[in-house]
Amino acid sequence: MEIREITKEEYSGFVQNPFSGFDTAEFFELNKHKVDEVKYFIFENNKKRFGLVAGIKDGVLKCPFSATFGIFSEIAHNNKIKHYYEAVCCLKNLALDNSLKKIIICTPPVFYNEPHITKFHNALICNGFHLLDYDINFQFELKVNQDYDSILNTDARRNLKIAVKNNLKFEKTDNVSEVYRIIKQNREEKGFPLWMSENDIIKTAGIIKSDYFLVSSEYGNIAAAYVQYITRNIVNIVYWGNLQKFDRLYPMNFLAKNVYEYYNGQKNIEYLSIGTATLDSMPNFGLCDFKESIGCTCSPKLNFALDLQ
Repeated sequence: MEIREITKEEYSGFVQNPFSGFDTAEFFELNKHKVDEVKYFIFENNKKRFGLVAGIKDGVLKCPFSATFGIFSEIAHNNKIKHYYEAVCCLKNLALDNSLKKIIICTPPVFYNEPHITKFHNALICNGFHLLDYDINFQFELKVNQDYDSILNTDARRNLKIAVKNNLKFEKTDNVSEVYRIIKQNREEKGFPLWMSENDIIKTAGIIKSDYFLVSSEYGNIAAAYVQYITRNIVNIVYWGNLQKFDRLYPMNFLAKNVYEYYNGQKNIEYLSIGTATLDSMPNFGLCDFKESIGCTCSPKLNFALDLQ
């Protein structure tokens, strides 16, 4: 197996089916200002096997450098475990040859493509990478004709009934500024970071298809959600939240039900991911409980590192 650095134009030509919306040349170019260099790689033996893009900053090779996960995009089909092992070995040797300090790779939740991601995990471990974080992702598996209420626990079902009695309204919207205002205030109230600016969201939506939703009451808009189409069959809630003073109306239970039903009615969408509820492996227990209460299952999302010096 050999690793070869290529241009972004060559990458786009070779990688016809990138793993996700985060693995396109357009997305990497939009975010290239966040690193010192962007490197486009191809791995090949008797045929082109994988593509990978990484950023280098302060001597550290990062994949991803501006997304929640990164991984090989397959070019050839039926890649064997040996091919993954050899490709990761090539990446490690290239980093050593260039005197880099470290490699950090944050992989997708396993449910995105279990065979592909599992092989990649094994190749990383067998090439000396250590587990940096064991995060937990939560997602809905969308099933035709499944009644949303049937997957709720007792408390969530009760909270949803309260929300409905409060005459909340749900709408899909193009008002990005209003969605962002609510999410920004929610993050500030909870002390959570907000990594994207409103302009970041607008620019990213030009590359990755996005949807926006609002929940309103007699008091005006009180909750919002920002969703991306990550793969052909998976959508992900990037941000969602409500204004804290309206917690008693249970707008998040109402929002969860309506977003679930919106995507469950779309052809080919199999999963609605609502992201992790951990930080550096440590669970936010209340958030984990909430995500399970509204009907989510969970999946590991693993981050790896390799120290080179």
